[in-house]
Order: sequence, then structure tokens, then C-alpha cells
Amino acid sequence: MGQKAEPTVTRDVQPGDKVLDVNAMSQDVGRVFETCKPTTLTFDCYGTLIDWESGACRALRHIYGYPQSRVTDADLIDLFLQNDARIIRENDFPYSNVLSRVAQSVAKTLGVMSDPGLEALFAHSVSRWPPFEETNACLAWLARRYRLAIISNIDDQLLSQTIAQFPVRFDALVTSEQTQSYKPDPIIFDRAVELIGEHPSRIIHIAEGRCEATPARALGMRSIWVNRSPRSDDGSKAEPDAIVANLTEIVEAVS
Repeated sequence: MGQKAEPTVTRDVQPGDKVLDVNAMSQDVGRVFETCKPTTLTFDCYGTLIDWESGACRALRHIYGYPQSRVTDADLIDLFLQNDARIIRENDFPYSNVLSRVAQSVAKTLGVMSDPGLEALFAHSVSRWPPFEETNACLAWLARRYRLAIISNIDDQLLSQTIAQFPVRFDALVTSEQTQSYKPDPIIFDRAVELIGEHPSRIIHIAEGRCEATPARALGMRSIWVNRSPRSDDGSKAEPDAIVANLTEIVEAVS
């Protein structure tokens, strides 16, 4: 959610493509922590900590009444992603505007009437999108050992409402509203390093969006890709330092 990268398109592997060995790289997590000796972990929020897919589907169905017989969850998510990526590339801020326009575009595609009130309801539903099942327990464990921060393509207010669902305090919250840029633009990562006040080599960035590995590693941070589903591969061909399927695998690797 909320990436400038092109929406995921399933295709066959082409000559010259670098194929990441997910099984091998999942074993690299402990090595990344051991060599980096991090003081700080930065997280993408929606998709990494928050289950945006179920949250957005539930909100769209509740607000617009889309029945399963009309559109499946998978198709609804694809419509969201296609419109989200398109609008973000227009550099529309704040992100709540993007969400309102996404709701409008999805409704138009499905032949359903929309209006600014319904679109605003969807934009502000973000704060009620649920954490993944393992998120809070893993954050609580990691917070006892590292400083935590969030780097997110979101508005300050929506993020402040979202983090009320988490049991930990974050040392820095960096948003696209603050930097007027969307990940994977390096500007938002530069701002995060500045606010954290730590050398990038002591920071590990953890994100569901594969494309975030590129700006993070360019700054000297380490990167862990949380490959939760086929949609997590955004087609960017970015190369993270390690890959996991969920946050539990990180905790287990460093326990």
C-alpha cells in the first residue's frame, strides 16, 4: 500500500532477472543482526505491521456495500493497488487525499455512486485497520532490545491514530506528509535517519514493500523484506539483505 512502485504484475521470469532465494535469505536474518549490531529498527507500517488488505476490503464493503458476489476480495485489493499507485505517482498530498480518490475510482469502476462524504469515511477508516496477528507481541519483544521507528506513506494524524493499537512507544514517526515525498523516494529515509540520530549502519529497515530495500541500503541501512504474500513483490527487483514471511521469523532469528 502507498508505494510509487508499479503495481504487481504476475509474469514469467525473464532472462537476466535476478531470482531471490527466499529460503536461503530467510536464514540471513540472524546474520544481518549479528553483523549490523543495530540500535534501531525502522518499520513500514501498512502491510508490515497493519493488515491493510483486510482493513481496506472491510471498509470498502461496509461503506459502499460491495457484495462478494459482485467483486472478490482479491479483485477489490487489485483495484485499490492499481489506483493507489497511479495517484501516488501524481504526488498528491496528504495521503488521505489519495485514499479518497482511490475510493472514488474503485466506485466508478464498479458502477457505484460515490460522494466526498463516503470517500472521507474510507480515508479515515485507516486508523481501524487491524494489526497482523503477531504484530503486537513481536513489537513488545523487540522494543525491549531496540529503539523502534516508523517510516510510512501516511498522514501524521492517521498514523498517530493507528499506533494507538500498538503496545510500544516509537522513538520516531516519519510520514510522507512531513517530507512531501512517498517511499521509495530517498528523501523520507534521509529524514528518518536525521530524526533517529543514529548512523545508518546501525539501523535495520523492515518492510513489506520490496522496493524499500533500495533507498534504505543506499543510505547504509540494512533491509529485511517481509514477503507476506505474492503482492509483496512489487516488481522493483530490489535486493534486501534478508527475507522473512512475517515478524515472528525475525524474533525467532534473534532470540
